[in-house]
Amino acid sequence: MKKEKFNIKIERNLLRLNCKGKITTAVYPKVFGNKEKNNFIGIDTEDYILKIKTPICQSISDAFNKLEEITNVVYVELYNLKEIIWSFSNFEDLELSNKISLTINKEFYEEIKKANNNLPEKIEDAYKNIKEQFKNKSKILENIFGKCTLKIAKNNIELSNINVNYLSRMGISIDEVYFLTAFIFSLLEKSEEQSLSEELKRLNKVSKMYYLKANESIKIVGEALKSKQSRLVSQSKMSFDEKIELAKKYMEDGYETRYSMQKYHKLVAASVVLIKDAISQGIDYKVLNEAKSIVELDLNGHKEFVIEGNKTDRDNYIFPIITDDKFISKQIMADFGLNVPKAILLEQDMDQEEIEELASEFYNKTAVVKPRNTNYGTGITVFSEKVSKKDLLHAIEYAFKFDTNVLIEEYAKGMEYRFLVVDGKCLSIAHRRAASVVGDGKSTIEELIDMKNDEPWHRLTGSPVKKDQLVIEHLELQGYDYNTVIPEGKRVFLRTNSNCSTGGETIDYTDVIPTKFKKIAEKASRAFDAKICGVDIIIDDMESDEYAIVEINDNPGYSINEWPYEGKGEKVGISILKLLDLVQ
Repeated sequence: MKKEKFNIKIERNLLRLNCKGKITTAVYPKVFGNKEKNNFIGIDTEDYILKIKTPICQSISDAFNKLEEITNVVYVELYNLKEIIWSFSNFEDLELSNKISLTINKEFYEEIKKANNNLPEKIEDAYKNIKEQFKNKSKILENIFGKCTLKIAKNNIELSNINVNYLSRMGISIDEVYFLTAFIFSLLEKSEEQSLSEELKRLNKVSKMYYLKANESIKIVGEALKSKQSRLVSQSKMSFDEKIELAKKYMEDGYETRYSMQKYHKLVAASVVLIKDAISQGIDYKVLNEAKSIVELDLNGHKEFVIEGNKTDRDNYIFPIITDDKFISKQIMADFGLNVPKAILLEQDMDQEEIEELASEFYNKTAVVKPRNTNYGTGITVFSEKVSKKDLLHAIEYAFKFDTNVLIEEYAKGMEYRFLVVDGKCLSIAHRRAASVVGDGKSTIEELIDMKNDEPWHRLTGSPVKKDQLVIEHLELQGYDYNTVIPEGKRVFLRTNSNCSTGGETIDYTDVIPTKFKKIAEKASRAFDAKICGVDIIIDDMESDEYAIVEINDNPGYSINEWPYEGKGEKVGISILKLLDLVQ
């Protein structure tokens, strides 16, 4: 037997307090959608008591992981609302608790019967045993878990009124879930009431016999039970201010999870965005291939597959092929009446004389050199000042390392903005600031880069500031190197391109950019019948109608729009869920 074959669900209640430690008067947060339909985050009796429920899972580890992710989403959103989650079992006259629900599959029961001949022949009789045995043996749980109650209906076992573990941000630890699951399984077989030590030995035997993987957890929780230190007594010794401080710490710890998932660290940032937004709406998820960021979303049986957070079956298959070709995509946009920089195409099998003749059009002019098919700013060199023949040919040679075809295009003066378009509507605009550091008067440039890469935004969104030859060369042009100490407050740019993949940072400009440019981005998406895309537009003067589209992306990496380095960001993931008919 390689895997647990029972279903498990975990529930907990959360009391919402305002920043002053009073029960909030705010209604159910809009960010969680419809409180009547949200499968994960609803209410108990009032809007100030949230009820968190995991989906039904087939293993304890999966259920607890879902509990973590759902709870973390709640922490982040309530942190944004300046609220606090109470982390204890009671508040004034309110009682808060946890619940675990188990259903043992008949197939699994038949297997464990082979391991234990003392189990009843019918699973229904085993459920009766659980109910009867619980009355006699539940006392051993009380020091930690309180006076729990057990209910069985339609073969579903509900262990409720489990004390909140104030030592865990989740309200319960994974060891406690393993322990309680083993405890319930131990009740399948009738046995005499024994001492705590003997019961713990029996739990260990049950865990091994039924492949529950709970032995280490039984040891940990067993030691706590032996100490006979009630959590309720321990928390009663804490002052109200100490409890509020602990609650605030948990809020801050939860907020630190906003850019990441606890289990899946290889997912691209856009997939993490989409999953977290799905969780906020009560939509379940399954990571099918972490390395390729393939995720299945499931709302009550309606399933959708999404790759890298934005590749869905709503876009036609040819769109990403066309947009990978920077030359063709520019021609399509130009034919559609959109402004794009003039460009020429060079091929690697051309002789040097032909390359130089074609490139001569850009000598002593501003220009951009890039591979024909490229992503994440790879192989691109930007000349915002007039470029010499030597430097241009060097940039062409560099770009040929990444592709057999290279573009040289006019340099468009102005600031570059990423317009995120979903289902024909421009949702978000972010300016991408090239990788840079701000001096503190004492640290070297290299130390400043290392400090920046330790920031949660850079570390967890997959946008570290890269240290490469291009950075060294760009610093030299400014008279700096990695060992230079920059004056306090002075910003030094490390490269010319603004891609986040090389350390660029995004600033939310959604409410700043005039509507006329948003319509340009929407028109660009229509040129390709794109459902999800990023349109990169250079704008020098927002009062003018002039612009230049430098690129359209089928894989826009919209985490930079939802999680900008500066600014509030937009809920892009929700719009994608609407496109997929998972949210109304």
